[in-house]
Amino acid sequence: MFTRTRFTRTRWLCAAALSALGAHAAQAETLSYAGGWPSSAGANGALESYARAVEANSGGELKVKVYPLSLLNFAEANAGVKDGIADMATILTPYFAAEFPRLNMMAEASPMMGLEDFASPRSFMAFAGAMSELILTRCPGCLEEIAAQNQVFMGASATTSYILQCVTPAGSLEDLAGLRIRTAGPFWSRWVEAMGATPVTISINETFEALNQGVLDCTASNPTDMTAFRFIEAVDHVVDGAPGGQFPLPTMINRDRWQGLDAQAKAAIMQANARLMAEMAWVYHEDGLAAFRDAAERGVEIAAPAPDLAEKSQAFIEADLTSVAGAYREKYGIEDSEAMLGDLRELVGKWTVLIAEAETADALATVYWDEIYSKVDLAAYGG
Repeated sequence: MFTRTRFTRTRWLCAAALSALGAHAAQAETLSYAGGWPSSAGANGALESYARAVEANSGGELKVKVYPLSLLNFAEANAGVKDGIADMATILTPYFAAEFPRLNMMAEASPMMGLEDFASPRSFMAFAGAMSELILTRCPGCLEEIAAQNQVFMGASATTSYILQCVTPAGSLEDLAGLRIRTAGPFWSRWVEAMGATPVTISINETFEALNQGVLDCTASNPTDMTAFRFIEAVDHVVDGAPGGQFPLPTMINRDRWQGLDAQAKAAIMQANARLMAEMAWVYHEDGLAAFRDAAERGVEIAAPAPDLAEKSQAFIEADLTSVAGAYREKYGIEDSEAMLGDLRELVGKWTVLIAEAETADALATVYWDEIYSKVDLAAYGG
């Protein structure tokens, strides 16, 4: 016989179970972001701001947990996001040459930002805008190579222009002869060889020890890395103005994870992407200026390249830009390489104008959102 007591108890148990399920469903979904920077680096502040923006944009339904150099380092990031060890990460694509040929071709064209038409202290902000717009709106081949890594592109920021940070003088061609210089990608390797030095390819996370132990004489890195990766504790000489070139910082999300998100979550992320790319760029701008001040206070010699080095470097950059498209067509079969780089150069001109009036990270984020991220069709993107 089904008594009232049993009915009441059963109803209570069912209500409790439904309540528990409801509480579980109400919990915010959390994405993991593997940051490759050490915890002291300013870039982590931009990532934490990104996490807050995603949560605010989603009304608390989606969160991002940032792991600074504890879940994946930069060398591990591509496989880690591809396999779902982390949901998101900044992928340094030049570490993975065969996997991202189109993105790396664009990265190798970044020295154009040192040309007279585009040069400015904030040219890297324009390059980040141009590269992001090209990938998101004009380059299906770029999205295909990213999808092949089980990832979806969320946008790119960029570092400031690269300088030489050395334990020995390196400001002239005579100084550079035979020096071992850490390089972060093909352009810098070619530049180092053209200047008579020897390129060395190692992870940025290993560079400080290599400088300390005499394995390296210099690193070609952006100014922020002096403090972010402690190079300032090892180097005594900085050459500001060579080799140039900027390092794109694209964020990727695991493709399966992206496809599993609802429309509201995707919209929250895409809106936050504009802020992340702007704040990351602004961090590199401000932290780079601070790194120069810190280096000067420590007695590090900071000088422009000697005339012979400056002249040879400029000639090399101009010649190298004309050869990049052909090299990538030949090596990776990118038949539209000239058209891609033509589009990039056109967009760089557009973005050089657009960022000129952006005097804060908020203003830059607004420009990025209005011109790029707000125009992405989220119903189709990454599918």
